[in-house]
Amino acid sequence: MTPKITVIVATRNRPQDIPPLLTALEQTQIGGAIHEVLLVDDASTVPLDRSPLRSDAFSVHVLRNARRLGASGSRNAGAARANGDVLAFLDDDARPLPGWCRALLSGLTPERAAITGRVLPLDGGVVSRARQYRYEQRYAVHRPLEPVRFFAGGNSAVWTALFHRAGGFPGTGTGSDNGLVAALDEHGGAVHFAPDLRVAHRNSKGMRTAVQESWRSGRTATDAPTTLRRELRRMAAAVRHQPWRTDIAAAGTNSVLQAIHSAARSRKPAK
Repeated sequence: MTPKITVIVATRNRPQDIPPLLTALEQTQIGGAIHEVLLVDDASTVPLDRSPLRSDAFSVHVLRNARRLGASGSRNAGAARANGDVLAFLDDDARPLPGWCRALLSGLTPERAAITGRVLPLDGGVVSRARQYRYEQRYAVHRPLEPVRFFAGGNSAVWTALFHRAGGFPGTGTGSDNGLVAALDEHGGAVHFAPDLRVAHRNSKGMRTAVQESWRSGRTATDAPTTLRRELRRMAAAVRHQPWRTDIAAAGTNSVLQAIHSAARSRKPAK
């Protein structure tokens, strides 16, 4: 029996992104597997208008947070209202690519508790190219459907029952996506890399946002404590592996962002 999928989308102040997202989901629908789409409005300045957000392929519901909860808190709020057997998480500025639903149904099995897929660029520019290069470095070292230690909250799926047993996304920071990996592990589930689960995504929201995200991800990193010396080695390795010959602007951008991330990690307070 085909499991029912609830797609959860956290959104704030980007109503223009929702209709093309719904259209992309309609185009990837298979046999009614996508049961519902829950749009969680994270206290947008102007509340998300429900009236134009309809689909003949699945039901669409708008939930509104009374106060800002962030992406993780909004996803948890959506999960609490979901009726599907599977929770699929997408960003509001993502577009599922052809075959997305099929890849989800084949990738998520009783033996594979959660899957996370590939993110491809929807936009251009230096920050977008730099971010995509980091993604591709991550993907290159993993075989299809092998267990991984990352979870892309903007393109992923997990069995609903296990998600609730694990307590959902922990915290509200940037590192919360990967924090879910540890929580799922504790409850007997692993995340697997599903390269055919693909979305196009607006990678760049500007250099200022990229800097803020790098700092937050360093401060909220969930792995073992680090030292300044270790972070300097990590930073040097990252700089060496940048595309200096083919895209010097993206290489320089990534080097700066890695330095910020490492600085934030090395300044984490001892537990």
